[in-house]
Amino acid sequence: MISTGSPPRIGVFLPHAYFGGTLRLWLNVVRHVASRHDGLVVAGVLEEHSSSMVAELATIHREFPRAEIRNFRWHVVDPRGARTAAVKHGVPVGRWISADYQVPSDGERDFRDCDFWLFVSDRLDRPLVPVRPYGILVTDHLQRYVPEIFEGGAYADSQSAAWNFLRNVRNADLVVATSRDTAQDVATYAGALGRILRLPTALDVDHFLSLQTGGVAAGPSVCGGDYFVWVTNASPHKNHLRMLQALRRYYEELGGGLDTVVTGLGTECFDSRLAGTARRHASQIWDHPHVRQVRELLDGPCAGIRHRIHLRGLVPDPEYVRVVGGCRFLAHNVLADNGTFSVVEAALLGRNAVSSDYPQMREIDESFGLGLRFFDPFDVAATARAIRDAEREPRFLPAGVLERIREHDWRRWDGALISAIAEIVGRGRPEVACL
Repeated sequence: MISTGSPPRIGVFLPHAYFGGTLRLWLNVVRHVASRHDGLVVAGVLEEHSSSMVAELATIHREFPRAEIRNFRWHVVDPRGARTAAVKHGVPVGRWISADYQVPSDGERDFRDCDFWLFVSDRLDRPLVPVRPYGILVTDHLQRYVPEIFEGGAYADSQSAAWNFLRNVRNADLVVATSRDTAQDVATYAGALGRILRLPTALDVDHFLSLQTGGVAAGPSVCGGDYFVWVTNASPHKNHLRMLQALRRYYEELGGGLDTVVTGLGTECFDSRLAGTARRHASQIWDHPHVRQVRELLDGPCAGIRHRIHLRGLVPDPEYVRVVGGCRFLAHNVLADNGTFSVVEAALLGRNAVSSDYPQMREIDESFGLGLRFFDPFDVAATARAIRDAEREPRFLPAGVLERIREHDWRRWDGALISAIAEIVGRGRPEVACL
């Protein structure tokens, strides 16, 4: 243990090159820890990702000058090295069952000057050598509900990332969940053995509203006419194939009058006309079998409505505000996930939303009082009708919704996370049964 009789020094890691919601969540956790600990935080950033996080890192420097930002790489350790490190740091392990392990490495102190490690995502490809007590923030266990997000062989291989994600959660001293249902999954699916803590959903309201400087542009400047926004990304759980089938019904059978503007990471790869340079830059997404299916559907059965669908890809935050601010409503369609703040952001801009119906979105709707219109993500006809109804029977946002959203700003988080970490740091290290 590094610190005694003083607040623990906490490393807060973004373990993958995330953008969007996970990146913003990491930023808000860093800010929360820094605000509670007067700067006793080390923000761990993947070395190859730091150049893509200029705005987020500038925010940390500006608000918390004493907070340290440190680049790291994942260092792979063989079983012998892992055993040596565990013994050196007083970590008892019952059985060693993995082919290799990993630790975050900054090339100097390797974050061992921290008392606790907190990873904002469970996507740790290999078992972590727990030379420090650690926690994992879990937004969802999507694979429980959409197992096809992993290739079939992943579940047959006990050393695969699919199993290691769960192994790391199971062995964590603390697991932080962002919704009620995810907290239940952490206990019953991942089998977490440590403490499970709910962290209320939160966002940075002031930052989002500041992006409106200069006003919100009107809709026609985005696509030439009235439209709604479909916020998504290229992952298969986003239900693209059914959504496109629903859009075909909306236009061809229900007389839909709004264009569809699609935004989100990788969505430009749905466009078969994407320039060769852009294809090569996003080759991993472009070549994915699911993304190829989406292109085939757009160019085949949906060719007749293709001119009504505008693929924008991932747009900068100010442009995103402009696009959402100019739309008639926002559409969100997934099979399962941790829920999306895009519906909350739309409400901040005075726009309502339609959403597929699953527990995490029900919780967001309840927490923020949004009055969402829900549909069954497996029912193409119901999805088309929901979009048609949102166009023809617009709903007004409930009274007081902006005040309720402000109650969920990250600055309103209490001290439960810091207290849980301090308690864990102050006790002895428990045995890890299997690592």
